[in-house]
Amino acid sequence: MQPLDALLSKPEQRLMSAILLRPDQDFGTLELLKRMGNGRGAGSAVLKRWIAAGLLREQRVGNQRRLSANPKFVLYTELRQMVLKTVGMAEPLAKALAPLGSRVTEAFVFGSVAAGKDSSVSDIDVVVVGDVNLFDVSPLVDSAELELGRTIHVNVYSEQEWASNDPVLAAIRTGPRIDLMEAIHAETRNV
Repeated sequence: MQPLDALLSKPEQRLMSAILLRPDQDFGTLELLKRMGNGRGAGSAVLKRWIAAGLLREQRVGNQRRLSANPKFVLYTELRQMVLKTVGMAEPLAKALAPLGSRVTEAFVFGSVAAGKDSSVSDIDVVVVGDVNLFDVSPLVDSAELELGRTIHVNVYSEQEWASNDPVLAAIRTGPRIDLMEAIHAETRNV
């Protein structure tokens, strides 16, 4: 069981992941229903409920209804962080990095995504620290890149490099982050 399973059904998690990972993008109703993988009736009921609550914004373009995340929704930031830490971003990245789990001491998302200032075209910045190199990591993140529909930029550091006094690394170490280690450990237990 995944953490969000206690709060949302799998179709709702897929829907929330789609809209909250691309906050500046709008979607057609059929596109969202397809992403949910749910029956039209049940999916439409979820969309109506989320529009009524204010989580989704509705806009008419001709005769088409376009839906997007509403960043002014009272729980927007918290929901987005929950999705990013679980099904949205952490899960695909953790699955990708799991084969290296025993050799990695730190892994996290940083930059605009972690700060909540990204757009649908922003890349995903990831730090991986441990006994690995870029040639180990890069091929593994290709599947996550396809699944997330965004470019993943991986920064790989040895323990010694990561502990250095480099001002850029110091800024990354102290900046906002979405930790991936718990999800990587969970994935390695499931393998």
